[in-house]
Amino acid sequence: MAPVNLVTTATAFRERASEPHFGEGLPDASQALLQARIKDLKLHLSATPLERHIQQLYGELEVRGVSLRPQCYLSDQWGCPSGVPVIGIPFYLADPNLHSIEAELGGGAESERDIMMYLRHEAGHTFNYAYRLYETEEWQKLFGDYSAPYHDDFKPQPFSRKYVVHISGWYAQKHPDEDFAETFAVFMTPGLDWERRYKGWGALKKLQYVQSIVERLGRKAPEVVLEERDVDVDQMEETVLDHYRQRRLSERIDVQLGEHLDQDLMNLFEPSEIAPVPADTLLRAEKQAVIHAVTQYAGVSQGLVSSVLDHLLERTTALGLTVFREKSRDYTTKLTSLVTALAMNYLYTDKFFEVD
Repeated sequence: MAPVNLVTTATAFRERASEPHFGEGLPDASQALLQARIKDLKLHLSATPLERHIQQLYGELEVRGVSLRPQCYLSDQWGCPSGVPVIGIPFYLADPNLHSIEAELGGGAESERDIMMYLRHEAGHTFNYAYRLYETEEWQKLFGDYSAPYHDDFKPQPFSRKYVVHISGWYAQKHPDEDFAETFAVFMTPGLDWERRYKGWGALKKLQYVQSIVERLGRKAPEVVLEERDVDVDQMEETVLDHYRQRRLSERIDVQLGEHLDQDLMNLFEPSEIAPVPADTLLRAEKQAVIHAVTQYAGVSQGLVSSVLDHLLERTTALGLTVFREKSRDYTTKLTSLVTALAMNYLYTDKFFEVD
C-alpha cells in the first residue's frame, strides 16, 4: 500500500472523532478496513513479522535460562490478564495496512524495537504470574503490595533511582506489578550490561533479585498454566473505525484552556503573514514527536499531551500564526518546553496554571 499522508489524516481524525466521516482522507484500502468488523478480518500471528518477534523473545528467554514460553494472542492492546501467563498483542500489528491505520489514527505505531520492548515487559508479567512470585514475602519486600490499587493517573518521580527505566513515562513506578515487569525486561534486554548501567541505584537490588529467581525457577515447570484470554481478536465485534473512535473518546481530556495560552503562542510563533508557513502546519507535523518526548520524560498520559496539542493547534489556527521553515527546530524546542511545563503543572497540581 502507498504511504499515507499523516498530516491530512491526523487532522481529519482530530476534527471528526465523533462524526460519521471520522477517518476520512485515508486511502481506499484503509477505508474498506475501517468499515470491517475486527473479528471478520481473520487475523492471526502465523506467517507475520510478529511470529518472528515472538520467536526472538523465546530465544532470549532461553539464553537467560527461562524455559517458560508464554502463549501469545491478538487482542485490543498490549497486556496480560491479571494472574494469567499469556501475552495479548494489539491486533493491528498483524497486518501492514492496519499498522498504517494505527500510525495515522492511533497516535503512532510501534517500531520493531518498541515491539520487542513490550514483549519483554509482558514476559515479565507472565514469569511473575507463572510462579506466583507476587505472593512471596521476598517479592513484596522489593516491589510492594501486588493488590494495591492500580491508578492510571499516578504521579511519577522523574529520574528516581529506585526504579529501572525501560518503557517511556517512568512506567515502572505505576504499580508493583509493572515495576517487576519493567525490571524483568531490563534484565532480558540483549547487550545491556545492567549491573554497570544501574550501579549505585536502588533498582540494582531488584535486578539482582530477578537474576537469582530466574536461576532458581527458570528451568522448573510453572505453577500456573492457565491460558485464559481477556479480549481475543476473534471476539471483537466492533469495526476498526469504532475501535479508534472508542479509543479517542477514552483518551480525550477536556483541557478547558480557553484563550489563556494565546500570548504564549504569539511569543512562540510569528504574527499573521509575517512568515511564509502557517504555524499549524508545524504543529501537525511535530505532534507525535512532541507527544513522545513529553510523555517519556514527564510521565503524563499520551491523551493529556495530545489534548493540549490539539488545543494549541486550534488556537494557533485561529490566531493565524506563522513560522519560518528554517527555524522549525527552534519552534519545536520551545513548543516542547511549553507543553512539558503545562503537563508537569497538571501532573502535580491537577491544574495547568494558576488563575488569578
